[in-house]
Amino acid sequence: MSEPDNTAKLESSPTHEEESEELDFDLHAGTTQFYEDPYYYDYEFKTRREDVQFYTERYKEAQGWCVELGVGTGRIAAPAVRSGAKVIGVDLHEGMLKVAEERRQKLAKAKRGNLRLVQGDMRAFALGETFPLITLPFNALQHMYTIEDAKACLRCVHDHLQEGGLMIFDVLMPDFEYLNRPSFARFQGVDFRHPTWGATYNYSEQSAYDHVRQLNQVWFYYDRVDPPLGEECDAPEHHSIQLSHRYYYPQELALLLDVCGFEILHLAGDFEGGPVAEGNESLVYHCRRKA
Repeated sequence: MSEPDNTAKLESSPTHEEESEELDFDLHAGTTQFYEDPYYYDYEFKTRREDVQFYTERYKEAQGWCVELGVGTGRIAAPAVRSGAKVIGVDLHEGMLKVAEERRQKLAKAKRGNLRLVQGDMRAFALGETFPLITLPFNALQHMYTIEDAKACLRCVHDHLQEGGLMIFDVLMPDFEYLNRPSFARFQGVDFRHPTWGATYNYSEQSAYDHVRQLNQVWFYYDRVDPPLGEECDAPEHHSIQLSHRYYYPQELALLLDVCGFEILHLAGDFEGGPVAEGNESLVYHCRRKA
């Protein structure tokens, strides 16, 4: 998941005492709330296409069943299957998988069987077979909030890969300007028509970064700007959700991958294979399972 980069500050950060207290992040909320409305999720990322094309090509090159961890609504997997891939999508969130199933049902009947959906934890999934390729798209690894979580996930991936099999994933490049913003300062966003509620909302957000745990917590706020819409309207006046991300640094990942049995074949700064440089949004890893 990308994290917004808004610039219009609304209100100042709290006192040091307030900040210290608030850094006890609600990681459960940060793991679940952003995904509770999968239709809004798809609306939010409808223009994100580079990773769809990138992973589609990788799946087709694998020429066999592949696994996508954090499949979500099938935003990547369904178009890939439509283009000829075979994908097993694993996700923890039942609501996201429901929309992925809706996407699967919209595929041509002959291709529906090439997208299998499994509810499971990326730290402890068990599929009973091995694969030539496993992916973790769209910053999925950043929901592994501790080194122990990350090791469990990577070792589970290792166990599900064929000898010499590939793991490909992307994470956000740490953006120090963003991560060092004043904690809990509110930043103004845009007005938009909410796809689920059919009402117009103003969006704003705030965040705080725990430099010790490398955890960033984001609070997204939605305040309705439409006049009252009638008694039967279920569009709330105010709504908020949270998102948690752990940031991983390149040298940290190099060590973590080595410990978990992977060698890095290629590290790119975007989905077109460009070099890693300051200002990149993503780090894209191509790794091979070591024997």
